[in-house]
Amino acid sequence: MLASALCGLLLSLSLPPVDAWPVAFVALAPVFWLLRGSQLLRGLAIGLALGVGYFGAVLYWILLFGELAWGALVIWSASYVGLFGLAATTIVRPGRPWRSSLGLAALWVAVEWVHGMWPLGGFTWGQLGSTQTGNPLLLPLASVGGVWALSFVVALVNALLVVAWERSSGGVLAALPPIGLGLVLAVVPVLIPLPAPDGPSLDVAAIQVDVRAAYGPDRLAEDRTVAEMNVDLHGTLAADPPDLVVWGESALDPGAFEPDTFERVTEAIRELGVPTLVGGVPRGPDGKLRNEGLLFDDEGNLVDRYAKTHLVPYGEYIPLKWLVGWVSALDQVPYELTPGERLATLEVDGLVIANVICFENSFPSIDRELVNQGADLLVVTTNNSSYEETAASQQQLVFSRLRAVELGRWTVHAALSGVSAMIDPSGRVVERSELFEPAILRHQIRLSQARTLYSRLGDWVPLLCMPFVLFLFLYPPPRPHERAPLRFTPDPRVLVVLPTYDERQTIESVLRALRSLPDPVDVLVVDDGSPDGTGDVVRSMAQNDPGVRLIERRAKQGLASAYLLGFRQALEDGYDVVAEMDADLSHDPQQLPSLLAALGRADLVIGSRYVPGGSVTNWSRSRLLLSRAGNVYARLTLGLPAGDLTSGFRVYRRRTLERILTRPVRSDGYAFQIELTLRTWLLGATIAQVPITFRERQHGRSKISRGVVAEALWLTTVWGLRLRLGGSPWRPTQRP
Repeated sequence: MLASALCGLLLSLSLPPVDAWPVAFVALAPVFWLLRGSQLLRGLAIGLALGVGYFGAVLYWILLFGELAWGALVIWSASYVGLFGLAATTIVRPGRPWRSSLGLAALWVAVEWVHGMWPLGGFTWGQLGSTQTGNPLLLPLASVGGVWALSFVVALVNALLVVAWERSSGGVLAALPPIGLGLVLAVVPVLIPLPAPDGPSLDVAAIQVDVRAAYGPDRLAEDRTVAEMNVDLHGTLAADPPDLVVWGESALDPGAFEPDTFERVTEAIRELGVPTLVGGVPRGPDGKLRNEGLLFDDEGNLVDRYAKTHLVPYGEYIPLKWLVGWVSALDQVPYELTPGERLATLEVDGLVIANVICFENSFPSIDRELVNQGADLLVVTTNNSSYEETAASQQQLVFSRLRAVELGRWTVHAALSGVSAMIDPSGRVVERSELFEPAILRHQIRLSQARTLYSRLGDWVPLLCMPFVLFLFLYPPPRPHERAPLRFTPDPRVLVVLPTYDERQTIESVLRALRSLPDPVDVLVVDDGSPDGTGDVVRSMAQNDPGVRLIERRAKQGLASAYLLGFRQALEDGYDVVAEMDADLSHDPQQLPSLLAALGRADLVIGSRYVPGGSVTNWSRSRLLLSRAGNVYARLTLGLPAGDLTSGFRVYRRRTLERILTRPVRSDGYAFQIELTLRTWLLGATIAQVPITFRERQHGRSKISRGVVAEALWLTTVWGLRLRLGGSPWRPTQRP
């Protein structure tokens, strides 16, 4: 955990204020190495430690609002990294380095995507891809897959470093393929062509003030002073007016909408004669405050407005107030805002603007929606003055650089007190101011209606990563190392176990067929007190044939218990091979020799209906479909190398049977057959299949019920989940 936390601290250096983007390509590699072979709780602990180290450092500026606010946000964000660590233990598979590497990268993106949506609208600060805005080689990839594609590549390169490290023991040449692939992934995106702006040029000025000069005990007076600062700087543009002027978020806070102050604002805009976008917090007709972008035309008329839709939880409004209202730190929220009803562009004189307000800019889908509505440029209005001279403003600038590349738009990042910037569609900052520096940024930009692949397709990268991660989780766990079966005993003693209940009409035929096989086999019938006299028939035959024996039970106790009783009797009597089959002639005794012959190359041989040469007769289509579907589900869930896991026609070697019966068996019916197959497979034993013909019984009724089918499906699901979560399929209490 300490190593993971240190990796988190190292990763934080890839964001401002240090902004050392190359660090991100190596910081996660030790953590990915630690996750190899980890169990669930260890993976969770490793992820949590990484998250606390990373977000604790990245979000240090939240400490300005108290340790409780910082701790809550850090722990919550770290919990998603903990989720990554926990889930990573289920998809990292020994012996599958390439697939595991892709899985780790996809899982990282999937977790980031969920973190960016839930709860309370999500939180995207610190995305792995956001560390690469200073990387000219990789950043163009954002135009194809957004920030998610950057996160995927950075995570994948870290995973490939682990593969290279593991292979380095075999020499430098063995480590070259993963290193080479990592270099290609990190460098080739520089070749991606970015769409050039295809519209006219526009002279844009962004105004920035130093709000510290307005601080005082009277909040409304402070609002008026900030507005007047913006008015004064706005007036300095009169000698050479631009085409558009932008004031930062909260340039007009509630106090600035008093008639005298607001009149000064509109008069200044009218005198300059230039359309102006102003960030303000007016009170609407319903008496509620909204954080808005107010667009004035060149005559100072308010012609369009957009209300921020994605507010900052516990910054601009207080969700779950009934639960957290007692927290005194919430008193720092000066007033609660009401969100806007919908995303919408702003338009004046044919110019279409995507005005994204502060926190909204951290969500790529918001900017994308506005661009798809026809926006010619992005204007991000923001106010981070409360964060003083920390790196919060620089970190937020990262989002604007990402959005510029993702959407192929010039981006005006207008901060009330800095950092403000002009960003071209390649993500390059061409003009920039510093914090709390009264300034006017001005640049000739190009409007555009060109579309990037990301603007067209949206979040396709996480939408592909999610099912891929699910596929890896559901993919059968790796098979244990298969050992070659031991040399088969010459002339083995074979016992066939036949459980019976009301099989009087067929049992004699089955016994005679088995006893007349070319190679002799003995038969043990376990009868559950059949009312039709099955036991009497067997007893009569046993008196004249020492190869036939009978165990009678007083009442019906189930198929599994009958087999287990027969198996243990076979082991006690020293048989080398134990076979099981039905006594109703659905299994042809003449096919038993083919199963016995296959034991020369296997530890368990299953008579299969669903391999080439196998068949089923006299079944309805619905029953055949149900049987096949159930077997497919069990095979995929458990990863077993057999197509007919529910078959009751099979033979075991003595050693295999001894080992799989060392723990109690809890299942019955179909689940019993599946469980014994799974136990055999987990031993690393060899399983073979021989085609058989299954004939529906001609006499009596099937003993299979809906409950037996439901049990098999339920237990198969439980066993599969436990295998994928890195544990034993059976509870510890079931171990010997």
